[in-house]
Amino acid sequence: MSQLNETGALSRGDFLRLAALGAGGLGLSALAGCGSETAQAEGGRKGYVVAVTHGPNDPTRVMLALVTASKLPQGDNHVWFAIDGGPLCKKGQAEKVSSPLFAKQENAAKVIETIRAQGTAVHI
Repeated sequence: MSQLNETGALSRGDFLRLAALGAGGLGLSALAGCGSETAQAEGGRKGYVVAVTHGPNDPTRVMLALVTASKLPQGDNHVWFAIDGGPLCKKGQAEKVSSPLFAKQENAAKVIETIRAQGTAVHI
């Protein structure tokens, strides 16, 4: 899991990862690099975590998090639906979420479909 650095403190990446998974995200969504310290030191990341913590009552934030997840570079990427984002995983709910700021993407269901097609893991 998390590793402490030489000073006994969590690294920035581990803090963000824990915040994204354990606390349900940092506001809109959390984007944290995953992978070993070695991979990060070599200039590469293994993947990212995006936490969707808002739901149908805040469609612009939902769509922003999902569009962000759809633009991630290839890697071991994950999207977690937590807190108010959980109901989006119920059948038919993501189709109802759209935002005028993301009209091109149509609705959350379409973006989730794109995310899955790219090989990103989706969790609740």
